[in-house]
Amino acid sequence: MSARAPIAAVIAPGRRSWIGSLLWLALAGCAAALVASGASLRGAALSLLERAGLADTPEVRETALVMPGPEDAATYAADTVLAGLAPASPASERDAPAADRAALLEGSRSLTLDALADSPGGTPQRVAVGRAAYAIWERQPSPGSERAWQRTLAIAARGAPGFDFAADAVASASIAAWARLSEPGRTAARESIAAAFRSSAYVRRSLPTALAALGPDETMRLLPRQKAPLEAAASVLRTLGRDALAEQAAAASASLPTAPAAPTP
Repeated sequence: MSARAPIAAVIAPGRRSWIGSLLWLALAGCAAALVASGASLRGAALSLLERAGLADTPEVRETALVMPGPEDAATYAADTVLAGLAPASPASERDAPAADRAALLEGSRSLTLDALADSPGGTPQRVAVGRAAYAIWERQPSPGSERAWQRTLAIAARGAPGFDFAADAVASASIAAWARLSEPGRTAARESIAAAFRSSAYVRRSLPTALAALGPDETMRLLPRQKAPLEAAASVLRTLGRDALAEQAAAASASLPTAPAAPTP
């Protein structure tokens, strides 16, 4: 079988030059489109901050401008606006009418989706999409409609094991929403909260809120049978004056084997 000649050898020099120029133009066009897309996404982030009245705060605007990637700037802007619209936020007590709040929520949702499209699979972007979906659901919750934000945040947490930010986000939203969740929603929430409780730091931060929202029996059932989280829970419960629950957590911790000491070098 005769060897084939290289493609470059069978293309006339003049035509070779023309094809090279065409390829160069195509690559340059793609690069320009990416730059324009990034500039557009960052511009949309600043626009949302301006509509929310947050762009006048120097540190907020500068942070959005210096974020390394436009998808990061968009995620930051959406998170900042959503934090200001949260029911517990002081800003939400003095902000605009309901129609403006709805427009800002929808703008945040749209921006997070654009950021996720710009960075497919990005955990911070996926968490932001879930948070936006949760904020919209929170305005008009209905049993069973929580699936959208639960699923989005759960995928973000499962897709980044060890990324506590994602696990914390779905668990915290589940605790805050507990009273309004359907039974299937509570089943998913239990799984997310139990996963987050494997972190002693999350137990210390969120156990008081969980006790208030879920009640002591449900909360204690969700604590993992691991020494560190149980010890953290016992400490928090003593501080809260819940001595019986503290003893329960301490006894459960004491019943578990101590982790072997690290070998001495």
